[in-house]
Amino acid sequence: MHSLRPFFRHTPTMSSSLSPRICHQLLRSQSRSTQTRFRPISQWHVRPTPRYQKPSLPLSRLTQPQRRHKSFYRAARELYRDHPISVIFATFCIVSASGLFFYANHVYQNYIISEFASYPEPVANKLRRALWYSNYDLQPDNALKYYKQALEVAQQCGMDAYSDEILGVKIQLASFLEKQMTKPRLAIDVLEEVKKQCTQWETEKGGLVENRGMRTRVLRQCVRLSVKLGELYARPDIMETEAAEESLVWAVTTLLKEQERREREGVKEGEGEWMSAEEIGGALE
Repeated sequence: MHSLRPFFRHTPTMSSSLSPRICHQLLRSQSRSTQTRFRPISQWHVRPTPRYQKPSLPLSRLTQPQRRHKSFYRAARELYRDHPISVIFATFCIVSASGLFFYANHVYQNYIISEFASYPEPVANKLRRALWYSNYDLQPDNALKYYKQALEVAQQCGMDAYSDEILGVKIQLASFLEKQMTKPRLAIDVLEEVKKQCTQWETEKGGLVENRGMRTRVLRQCVRLSVKLGELYARPDIMETEAAEESLVWAVTTLLKEQERREREGVKEGEGEWMSAEEIGGALE
């Protein structure tokens, strides 16, 4: 027992080998770990489970279309972040231009192509030019030139001179002379010539069986032309009362005469429908 005492006396202890400051820190950390280890369940902090995200492949492992799409998307996002107003304005311009393109195509298909579908292409080409120079880029000389060329080409193509298409061209020419060129006297001359040709054809060939349908259309156009002539003759700058009255009386008489004949004899095969109630009411006003 006495032999071991010197050994314990000279063996260094923990307190003697470490400084007081280090011992204090060790005791403090041990107390903290003890407190953390025995913290109550109510004080535990549970981290939320992270949402699964599909891992994105690096650009080096993407295919060529994927890499191009990803780089374009990043560039567009960065461009919008740096210049938001410019990007919005550019997007608005692109959408507006696309809408204007589709609208122009719609107008071209429905109002330009379909309007001249019943004409041969050489005639339709002349009529498009005539309407352009009469309604959009007003050039009366060019408009008259192309109207005349359209009628000449229609005759060369063998179109019927008394069809609704050709009569419509002549009526359109008279309307151009009246409104765009403000020359109602020339419009009257054109309409009087058309009415004269139509009444002559009706007198000579309207009674044939094969021309029953054509007779109805020509006679209907004659009534409309006569009503229009009455309006032109009654203009203040022309004021030919007798001619206006004569044209209107002829229109009403022809209309009622044909209506009575149909009611008395019945509609013959191939004649087709006569004027509607609205057209008859307009002519009788």
